[in-house]
Amino acid sequence: MFFNAMSGVVFTFVLSFLVTDVNNNAFAAAPLIVMDQGGRPFGGTQIGDTTKASISCDHGYVEWQIPKTPRKFPILMAHASSTKTWDTTFDGREGFKNIFLRRGYSIYITDLPRTGRAGQACKSTTYQPRLNNDQASFTTWRLGRWLPGMGQPEFYRGVQFAANDKRALDEFLRIQYPEFNDPENENLESDALAVLLKEIGPSILLTHSSTGIRGWISASKSNNVAAIVSYEPGTAVFPETEMPSEFIRADGSKVAAGNAIPMADFLRLTKIPIQIVWGDYIPKEMKAENTGPLLTLDNRRVNVIKSKLMVEAINRHGGNAQVVMLPENGIKGNTHFPMMDLNNIEIANLLSKYLKTHQLDKPR
Repeated sequence: MFFNAMSGVVFTFVLSFLVTDVNNNAFAAAPLIVMDQGGRPFGGTQIGDTTKASISCDHGYVEWQIPKTPRKFPILMAHASSTKTWDTTFDGREGFKNIFLRRGYSIYITDLPRTGRAGQACKSTTYQPRLNNDQASFTTWRLGRWLPGMGQPEFYRGVQFAANDKRALDEFLRIQYPEFNDPENENLESDALAVLLKEIGPSILLTHSSTGIRGWISASKSNNVAAIVSYEPGTAVFPETEMPSEFIRADGSKVAAGNAIPMADFLRLTKIPIQIVWGDYIPKEMKAENTGPLLTLDNRRVNVIKSKLMVEAINRHGGNAQVVMLPENGIKGNTHFPMMDLNNIEIANLLSKYLKTHQLDKPR
């Protein structure tokens, strides 16, 4: 296997550990059997003169775990603000990495170029601390509202977050990596994903938030995307000749409906199953109150519309895409991180059902 940590050797070990449930009561998880695990850089380039001075840079980083009897298609998890997205939940329960490893999927988690463990860039990057980051993140990612002058955060009623766990909130406020969301980085990171996909073969791609656009573009660059499930993607893509009109937000400003891509690239999205998943507390209508610190809520409203229009366009061209609004399906209280919420097993079951429906759960 390409990813064996010891060349030519397959090894087995058992991980037994304690995790905490919703009420912080400790229980022993069943042993987790892993045949292979490790991590390494992938892709990238080298600039300068290697005989004098050079730098190897703009690569990604991938970690992996392979179960005892892996299914045919691995799951490739691309995070936005933090590797934590797919790992242990904020309150200490198993996240998607271990949940789907237990369900027989090989798991690959990436840090994309210029982020996290792949931070060695070929060009200068700038990090500017956002001094209200705690308050803005709490509100933007829809745990509740933490506005100027409030003092303490107010969780939404029924939110699927461990609101009484101070440690969980502390973790939530500390997980972000700097993100560089511009066309250059989107292209660089999707190029890297295409390299990784070539190395590991056809895979189910999970994206979240700002990696949504990376997933759409990667599928136009690689034949090894077996399906995409995107959790609250930051934007959509449309054929250059079919771009919807701009949207007006609650503050009166206009925003593009998404990114325009060549029709040939867009049609590649029609060849794979696509599911887009949205959580709770997203306004269904424009409201005057959702400006200033609450404009982020109106941005989510607009993003939902974008995703629905994108799905319509994919299906109009013969594809198989869907938008799932969790509250409309009886799953309520989810934040921007449904894969880490208190009901993440229910969210995982939704994904398992989708993969089974499209015969992506078959044994190797």
